[in-house]
This record gives sequence, structure tokens and C-alpha cells, in this order.
Amino acid sequence: MLQEPLVLLVEDDPQAREGYAEFLEGGGFRVAQCGSAEDAYSQSLELVPDVVVTDIALPGRDGFSLASDLRVEARTSTIPVVAMTAYWAADVHERADRAGMTAILMKPCQPDHLIAELYRVLQRPRPSLRAPRGDGTNSHS
Repeated sequence: MLQEPLVLLVEDDPQAREGYAEFLEGGGFRVAQCGSAEDAYSQSLELVPDVVVTDIALPGRDGFSLASDLRVEARTSTIPVVAMTAYWAADVHERADRAGMTAILMKPCQPDHLIAELYRVLQRPRPSLRAPRGDGTNSHS
């Protein structure tokens, strides 16, 4: 039997993090959790999750910074990064592209929508190396 995909869930609100983790586990994922970009970066290097789901607004470094850092590290460069945010700005897609994010979801995100998006993202072939690019040419959904 194949092992369930591992999601690293990065959310600074403990109640929201626990709620999303519960739904993800019920949706067929293993879940590791943390509340900051710094912890997420360390855990990503250690665990090499199948996908990272991150809030954009985090204490200290934001989710864009986390995604950029994951893209330049060899062990994590091809891990899909899905962002969730309650703060929609005109340039959010452009910034996500530059950071190498795979998808962005608006919060509050319905758990079934998040689960469906994660399975969709995980079905895509992973590039051999994906670095952040400042020219806006990254593919983004």
C-alpha cells in the first residue's frame, strides 16, 4: 500500500491550523504542522514533504519568502507550495509567481476545496528544478 502524501501545513493561527490539519488527515493526508516560515523551512529540509500549504501572512518572514527559499534549496526545490490567504491584493498572483508558488487559495478555504486542490497539484509532474524567476514567466494556476 502506498503511503499517504505528507503535507506541511504552515499557519500561525493555532485554531485554524488544527482545523485544517484535521480535515487534511480525514482527506487522506499525513500532516506536519508549524506556525512560522522559519520552522516550515527547517521542517521542509528535514521531512521533504509532498506539498507545503502555507498562509501568506506569517509572523516574521511571509509565505512568499518561504516559497522562494524552498525553491533555491536542492532538497525542496520541486515541492509544490500552495498558499492560502485572507488578504487579496492586486499583485498577489505576480508575487506568487516570482516566489515559485504553485497555487493560491482564498481564506476561508472550504476543506473539500483545499483537499481537491492538493490532489490536483500532486498529480502534476514535478520539474527537475524550479527556481524563482523575476520575469513573471513561471507557470501558475
